[in-house]
Amino acid sequence: MYSLVFLSFLLNVICLYSVFNLRKKLQQQSASNDTRISEEVEELLELFSEEMKLENERLHKMILKFTEEQQQKYHSTVVNEISPIQSVETQTDNTSLDDHLSKDTNEVLTLAQEGYNAEEIAKMLQRGKGEVELLLKFYR
Repeated sequence: MYSLVFLSFLLNVICLYSVFNLRKKLQQQSASNDTRISEEVEELLELFSEEMKLENERLHKMILKFTEEQQQKYHSTVVNEISPIQSVETQTDNTSLDDHLSKDTNEVLTLAQEGYNAEEIAKMLQRGKGEVELLLKFYR
């Protein structure tokens, strides 16, 4: 009978030793698995950050190119708008400009003599009230 108890006790000790060994191996595998997963995540993050860096550089170049194109368009538009104005100014002589101004002035003065006030004249000629008042003050 003592032998059976001793045998049972020995088997229980062997089972407990086996259970502790298995538990230790599982913990080691879990730790190695965790380190492997963390290494993979680290690699993925490095790749992602590298891709983001390249994408940001590409976007920066696109923005610079776009702003340069817009500046060139703006400068060419300004040059194209200025050159016709300069050519028109050189082509027109002062007499035609004076005729135009005197025509507007004559209309304003004529309407004022007919009894219209500055506001009414401005509405009729589609001019600013201040402009009409200035002409009236200047020529009275």
